[in-house]
Amino acid sequence: MNNRGYSDIGYSFLVGEDGNAYEGRGFSTQGAHTRGYNSQAIAISFIGNFENRNANAAAQRAANDVIACGISRGYISPNYELFGHRDGGCTACPGKYLYSTIKSWPRFSGRGLKKYC
Repeated sequence: MNNRGYSDIGYSFLVGEDGNAYEGRGFSTQGAHTRGYNSQAIAISFIGNFENRNANAAAQRAANDVIACGISRGYISPNYELFGHRDGGCTACPGKYLYSTIKSWPRFSGRGLKKYC
């Protein structure tokens, strides 16, 4: 927040390995998470470094619960496409292991995105 001049967390939600989801900007406020896509997407950030290990089942379940909640409340289309942060930006996020996992989730899109670096 301090380095980029944000007044709050740029992500829509954060999920922890305690199995909880934490609201950042939520569903109804535009995020500041992925340049070029903030107005088109919500972003769920996993708290931790998943370059050398995967996020635990509780965190993964929490992320899927946020998506299900967004669909049920009309904020996310049932036909949504799922991407990793690295698909739209020049970053290692969400980490090698977690990215491999989310690629196996239903609705993951293999469609190439323009990257904004």
